[in-house]
Amino acid sequence: MITILPVSTELSINRSDDDRGVVLALSGELDVVSAPQLEQCLKEVLAQPDARVLLDLNGLRFVDSAGVSVLIKAKKDAEASGRAVVLRRPTEQLHRVFSLLGLADWLVYED
Repeated sequence: MITILPVSTELSINRSDDDRGVVLALSGELDVVSAPQLEQCLKEVLAQPDARVLLDLNGLRFVDSAGVSVLIKAKKDAEASGRAVVLRRPTEQLHRVFSLLGLADWLVYED
C-alpha cells in the first residue's frame, strides 16, 4: 500500500519598497507547490519600469529545485531588461546549496 501525504507547504511573501528597490521578504518553504506563487509575484514586480528586486531569503526554511529555478529565471529575466535581482540575507544553508549548484558566484548577494 502506498500512502500519499497531503502537501503542506507555506510560503509568505511580504512586499515593501525602500530606496534601493522592491523588497520581497520570503518566509516558509519555497518548493514545487509554492514556487508558482513567487514566480507570479516576481513577474508582476519585474513588469514595473526600472524595478530592482531584493529578495530577502532569511526566513526560508526550505528550498527545492523548483524554488532555485524560480530564482534563476528571475535573475535572467531582470538582466534581459538591464535590471537586477539581488538576494538579501540568504541563510548559510542556502549559500551551501548555491555553491553546490555552481551558482554562488553568478548570483548577486547583499547582507
